Amino acid sequence: MTDAEHPDSPALPHAHAVTWGVAALPHRGPKRELSTERIVEAAIEIADADGLEAVSMGRVAASLGAAPMSLYRYVTGKDGLLLLMYDAASEVVVPGAGSTWRERLREWAMFVRASYDAHPWLADLPPSSIPTTPNRLAILEAGLAAIEDVDEPYDAKLPTLLLLLGYIGLYAKASSNADVDDAVRRALPELVTDERFPLLAPAVRAGVFELRDTDRDVGFGFGLSRLLDGIERWLERKADGDELEQLPTGITTDKHVREAAKLVEKARAELRDAEKKAADAVARAADRLRAAESKAEAAAEKEAAKAAVKAAKAEAKAKK
Repeated sequence: MTDAEHPDSPALPHAHAVTWGVAALPHRGPKRELSTERIVEAAIEIADADGLEAVSMGRVAASLGAAPMSLYRYVTGKDGLLLLMYDAASEVVVPGAGSTWRERLREWAMFVRASYDAHPWLADLPPSSIPTTPNRLAILEAGLAAIEDVDEPYDAKLPTLLLLLGYIGLYAKASSNADVDDAVRRALPELVTDERFPLLAPAVRAGVFELRDTDRDVGFGFGLSRLLDGIERWLERKADGDELEQLPTGITTDKHVREAAKLVEKARAELRDAEKKAADAVARAADRLRAAESKAEAAAEKEAAKAAVKAAKAEAKAKK
């Protein structure tokens, strides 16, 4: 099926037309080895091995033993190739074996996450609010199937799925250590000081940023469970008022806002200092009281011992 067969259909960019199967096939030259599918597969292999930045038309062509210009008969350029890669790597099959909406939605999230684990560069291409390729839309279709029996309208279900998709993509990006300089990571316990980061510094010294194989799974599961807790609570309370007023983008650089934030941080630092002094005062007072109690107990024991000796002497004298 091509655009020529459906002249009333809106004209799609070439890469999108390819994903939807409505692009006209290129005229094949003497070499029949090339195809859009082979080009996309080669690009995905490069991205999986060396990251998205390693993908170029030249390198893809070299991996296929072809001239770079020959690729342009199948893809319009790198942007089109990236979109085709994005859609191809987003093919997710979800069994849908859970018995409750929460079990099915958790399974859906885990299968989507597996695609990000298989292709970490997917996190560099975050999902948009309107997915436009078949496989990205199929992910939403599977998500809707997971919560099909939830009595909520689509304008509530779709934002819920986009929330989870955003979490999956952002977690994949945030939990990657590919761009972290190991020397800098090891230096963080010294760089993150108590003066500048009083709440974070103890955690850094305790090794919160040390590399552990289990961290990604534990952290992802924890975050996903908390999101599902929130969705479940939202379904239970059936309350409105979730809308938030959008702040102007310039508010982050507003002079008065920044000054107010500095005052708040100064007040927090002073409060922490006062709380520390109070805790020290309590500890010292407790030590003094315990010392006084120990001294009083020792004096009482001494007096009791004296009284006992005196009583023993009196008893002995009386027997004589």
